[in-house]
Amino acid sequence: MNEPSTIRPRRITSYDVARAAGVSQSTVSRCFKDDTKISPKTRDHILRIAREMGYTRNALARSLITQRSNMVGVIATAFTIRNNPELIYALGDALQNSGNSLFLMVIKDDDSIGASLQKAIEYPLDGLICCAQMSPDWIEQFATRGVPLVFFNRLVETTIADCIALDHATAGRQIADVLFKAGHRSFVCIRGPDRAPVSQLRVEAFQNRLHALGIGTIPTLSTDFSYAEGRRSFLDLMATMDRPDAVFCANDQLGLGVLDACRFDLGWHVPDDISVIGFDDIAEAGRPSYALTTVRQPIVEMAETAISMLLERMEEPDLEARRIMVPGELIRRNSARLARD
Repeated sequence: MNEPSTIRPRRITSYDVARAAGVSQSTVSRCFKDDTKISPKTRDHILRIAREMGYTRNALARSLITQRSNMVGVIATAFTIRNNPELIYALGDALQNSGNSLFLMVIKDDDSIGASLQKAIEYPLDGLICCAQMSPDWIEQFATRGVPLVFFNRLVETTIADCIALDHATAGRQIADVLFKAGHRSFVCIRGPDRAPVSQLRVEAFQNRLHALGIGTIPTLSTDFSYAEGRRSFLDLMATMDRPDAVFCANDQLGLGVLDACRFDLGWHVPDDISVIGFDDIAEAGRPSYALTTVRQPIVEMAETAISMLLERMEEPDLEARRIMVPGELIRRNSARLARD
């Protein structure tokens, strides 16, 4: 009985196509670049043979020649991707529209970024969009290797990389103001992990503004940014204290969890009994079953700006570092009683 063959098919190369077509390898390469020196007859001949052989260009090999891979890395935390996937879609669309592809690297949290940065250094990336914190040493390494770097929704003190972020602090203060003016005096905050910088900016600005207005202790819970943890942690807290007037959540997933805890687990009427506010304005927040009051991040516009900044730095590496702050927009829906500005 014959043994089954263990020979694995080999990838067809441009040299194989050249031999089959009776031309040089450089002619095959030029054929895929629309070289005007190649006659239409020769090009048609080469392309037909390439199709028959199943040949596709090797982007990695081509990048070694052109020094451009048309590949941009995006580093994001797992909870960013899980709870705000619109961000990745927006960056992917903006990159595709610019003729580039997205190489996604997912990290557990900001503290575990090192291994992914090492991979990013090793790949032939044309640039990197970082949605997490990065140490000055790593920023310097990317600059030394000529890899343009843009921080997305992270403000970093550096002169060799660009940043674009929402003005989280101003939005946090605005939420505190409209709730206080509406008569709320007892508050709870639900934020993300302790070391999540965006969550810290939003919640600390909210709390500091309320303290300045005379509000004392504001119970604050740390979670993983998820709907389930928002619902569970709020219920645990309500077992130990009286009902607050308002709850500020550091993202919309937490806000949706708190809303359902109030309505279905505790039997409270929103917003008559309690106001709930989220942050981000994800798609679910606008659904009639939630109608969550929140702060909208112009994610699409921010993504397009981030990619434009990256492309400009690719062309002009010596540009001065840019730091763009984008205002958030308070979206008034039915989950909160708010004062008018």
